[in-house]
Amino acid sequence: METLTTPASVTKRKQACQSCRQRKKRCDGERPCSLCRKWGIKCDFSVAHPNAETFLANLGHRSYDNGSGFIELGALAGAGEALVFPSTSFDLSGPTDIPIDVRQHDYPTPTSAFNASAPDTCLDLNFDSTLAPALPSDDVILELVDLFLVQFYDMLPCFHKSSLINHVRSKYLQDKAPMLLYIICAMAAFFHPDPAVKDLQSDWYEQAKFQYELTPRDPHPALQTLQTSLCLHVHSCATGDFSPVWLGLGKSWRQACCLSLNRMDSGNSDSFKLGQEPASILEKEEHRRVLWLLFMLDREISWPTGWPHAIDDRQFKIDIPIHDEAFQAMTPDTVSAPIKSTPFTRNLDKLVVTGSAAAAPLNILHYLTIAHVIFGRISEQIHSLHDSHEDPEYAEECEKFDNLIIRFRLSLPRVATSVLECPEKVRPYVIWLNCILNTMAILVHYRVADVADKAGAGEQFAHAVIAAKNTAKIVRETSRLSTDLLLTGHIASSLYIAATVLIIQWRITGDDSLRSDIELMGLVFDRLFEVLPFFGLKFKVAFLHTLQRSPESLFSLRERGFKGLLADCSQWGYVRDYILEYGMALPQELPSYLVTQEDSRVQAVGST
Repeated sequence: METLTTPASVTKRKQACQSCRQRKKRCDGERPCSLCRKWGIKCDFSVAHPNAETFLANLGHRSYDNGSGFIELGALAGAGEALVFPSTSFDLSGPTDIPIDVRQHDYPTPTSAFNASAPDTCLDLNFDSTLAPALPSDDVILELVDLFLVQFYDMLPCFHKSSLINHVRSKYLQDKAPMLLYIICAMAAFFHPDPAVKDLQSDWYEQAKFQYELTPRDPHPALQTLQTSLCLHVHSCATGDFSPVWLGLGKSWRQACCLSLNRMDSGNSDSFKLGQEPASILEKEEHRRVLWLLFMLDREISWPTGWPHAIDDRQFKIDIPIHDEAFQAMTPDTVSAPIKSTPFTRNLDKLVVTGSAAAAPLNILHYLTIAHVIFGRISEQIHSLHDSHEDPEYAEECEKFDNLIIRFRLSLPRVATSVLECPEKVRPYVIWLNCILNTMAILVHYRVADVADKAGAGEQFAHAVIAAKNTAKIVRETSRLSTDLLLTGHIASSLYIAATVLIIQWRITGDDSLRSDIELMGLVFDRLFEVLPFFGLKFKVAFLHTLQRSPESLFSLRERGFKGLLADCSQWGYVRDYILEYGMALPQELPSYLVTQEDSRVQAVGST
């Protein structure tokens, strides 16, 4: 027989609070405990222990059977949100004194995991404003939102600007989605002139991260939750907090799937409807944009790491976003889209053809979506565990991708390929797009040298060098206009890979024409450090480390191909050791290779 009192074994030791027990954290037993003080939530030591029969009996007055013998998950939103019976739940295991409704939740949240519809549950984990880091005043919030839109909209074009500002003024976000305001304030605080606001950046980020961690698998409001997750991932990358990004992308994607947002433009979506549909045409377009940006971010963090994608495009049926002017001109009362959106297709040849619809008016986001879909397929091919570089099929696939990239380039209007001739408002996207195109070319041509065909391997690497030089050309042309356009996390990895290819070619062949391009790349990392300190320091130190490598080491990097370059992690160990010794201080001196003419020419290793 089970008891509803605290077990004797618990009273003999310090009892863990409910929130620490739920999150499987060590509790110090203080009242409130230190972790609850840090997280900004109420610390509750009360014990609630209903058994399964009692708990389900309390829900007996509700009927969820749809006649087919299955429980409709959408109908359970008001009764514990996304109920899963204990026999099928493997998310939270632990001692029997954990309330059943806690164990049933994939992603427990203060308002859903301990819902008022379960009368036997005596916990109340509503956020305590005296413990949580407070949001600033309404005036400061509006200042930070304005700064956020100015500084980050080019990176995150998924916010309808007037709606975001209206939601702040009406206090909708403060009441329904404070975590979105926390991350917006955290990202914008870096650019705020008040030091007191800057000092709160880390606290706001931690609070946003904590609140998002508590969101369930079918969150509400869905749009603001996904926007929060996207902003968190971008900010975490910028600060070097990569683990939440890698894990959080999987959660964001599965939340979207639980809400059926991954199939919002699918013809058979009704048979799988689980979540609430977007409230308006405008909100639907915002959903499209945030999901496509999550897709792009997933591809961006996978290609330089070799890790698999979180988002499967076979389960991704979302129309390509319309052009930005039409999107921002919409209102919540808009009853029909101003222009017809383009359906997404997995067929790459057909997808490239759809680009013709984006030329007038120019929809640069359309081209970016196509580029990232191709980018993802190339990354899957390069990092596949089933295809060997020695197989003829591997080379054939690379040739197909090379031809596809060429066709895609030729299908782009000049305003989408020229930094100097494109409209000013789309220039950041043009830089982003062309850096991706060059990076794809590097991946396709930077292959493992075939012992039987040295000349062929050298020719392939020459194509990779040309792509890297094209990236350096973009840096040069952009710098004539504004260096700020280069200071974005979207292209940082592409700049580093291009610089590495140029260094390998320069050090092995002694081609002095590459020297100025390499110097430019190093200077970009200096400027990047001023805006995104971790990115700038990480890539600058790794850049200097590559310059200091021996000719034999660089020749080995060239012969081993792109996968071999990724497998060599010595530069990242060098970065870690540098930070441990010098902290976040940017190195100022370049190695002698860039200073003396005599050291610039290195005889090719293995040529004799």
